[in-house]
Amino acid sequence: MTVERPGLRLLITMNLGFWGVQIGNGLQLTNASAIFESLGADVSQLPLLWLGAPLMGLLVQPIVGELSDRTVSPWGKRQPYFLGGALLGAVGLVALPWAANLTQAVALYWLLQLALNISIAPSRPFVGDLLPTRYLTWGYAIQGFCIGLGAICAAGLPWLLGHLLHLKPAAEATSTGVPAVIGGAYMVGAVLCLGSTLGTFWTVNEPPPHQSTAELALEPEAEALNPIQAIAQAMTSLPPMMRQLAGVQALTWAGIYCIFLYLPNAIARNILGAANRDSLSYAHGVEWAGLCTAFYNLVCLGVSFLIPMLSRRWGRVTTHATCLMAGAVGLLSLLLVHDRYSILLSMVGVGIAWASILSIPYSLLMDELPESQSGVYMGLFNGCVTLPQIAMSLGFGWVMRNLLHGNRLSALALGGILLGLSALLMLRVPEPVVQREAESLPDNLAEESGRALDNKVLSP
Repeated sequence: MTVERPGLRLLITMNLGFWGVQIGNGLQLTNASAIFESLGADVSQLPLLWLGAPLMGLLVQPIVGELSDRTVSPWGKRQPYFLGGALLGAVGLVALPWAANLTQAVALYWLLQLALNISIAPSRPFVGDLLPTRYLTWGYAIQGFCIGLGAICAAGLPWLLGHLLHLKPAAEATSTGVPAVIGGAYMVGAVLCLGSTLGTFWTVNEPPPHQSTAELALEPEAEALNPIQAIAQAMTSLPPMMRQLAGVQALTWAGIYCIFLYLPNAIARNILGAANRDSLSYAHGVEWAGLCTAFYNLVCLGVSFLIPMLSRRWGRVTTHATCLMAGAVGLLSLLLVHDRYSILLSMVGVGIAWASILSIPYSLLMDELPESQSGVYMGLFNGCVTLPQIAMSLGFGWVMRNLLHGNRLSALALGGILLGLSALLMLRVPEPVVQREAESLPDNLAEESGRALDNKVLSP
């Protein structure tokens, strides 16, 4: 069952918990490399140390997605996983910055990635459960907005705490080797992650399970089919759109992984010229990189609301290809940048691409997924995100040492090339013929935002 005419209130509350989880994820993306390096990691070790993120995504998301497809509980089939992952994630966020050595930090990083993936796995099918087909692009655009807003909050928390609470600046490490502002940011992030997830849990009631889902959960034969068998069975009948998008997603996320790994230190060392990690100029460079991350996510926020209208005018395939090419130009232009303010111009292209990456592929895929299996297929689709990142984690350290000679800016340029190739490959995907009443914001949405929705979906 879906809401026939969703209001803005539902679109916000259903993604509130997702926003909190993305703050935790954003703290990891912004600070994990800096934490590892502060505890003694070498730049060539970073891809391997980051392996926990894609590996946990590859293993956890299909399993949790499949389990949530068949879960029947008083709290719905997706929300128990949201809340459980958020609880575990809050614990990981509090503990990670206080790791005494690199080994402890990596172990806690893997635990946190496990928790975040448990929460993230049901979030994509959750939109499809609640919204009718013609509003899916808007639903995923709001999710993209939440990712951008979460990343902005995560990037800005260390700066905010440093100026309001006068915590130690980034150049002054605590006894654990991690800057005090980073530790404080992780603690605040834990509160926001858990609190926002509870907000969604208390305000949004999932619709009753589809009949086939309830039957699937009750049949003894279905219970005998364990999650691994169910995933293997689903892999034999992948939707055509999923196969067509696989190569695009693989190239896209290999390029995005270069940003995750190297953007902060590339800005500090290669563009702004910091001599070493112990210098004050390096600390200022990393702080500026955090603001650049916040800026491209701010661009993502604005573009997220344009994606449905651009998709209606040009089609989702052309819109996505154009946005990916904008990201490629943004990353490659960093080779020509020599001052901090010009970096922001490059980040505009990255933000445009990021908005599309977080919405259009999932909207295209969700059109073809049966409700009773949307979780497992979305989990499998995540393999197109995680497998290239695992390959990068295992092999890119060699590339950095032997081909790029430790130049982080060259790694970002390579990411731009990969995004450009994904844009060209996207043009080979046929535009789906789907009859929608509207891709733009419906006229009644603003009016209904202040009204209470059907109590089967949104509790008062």
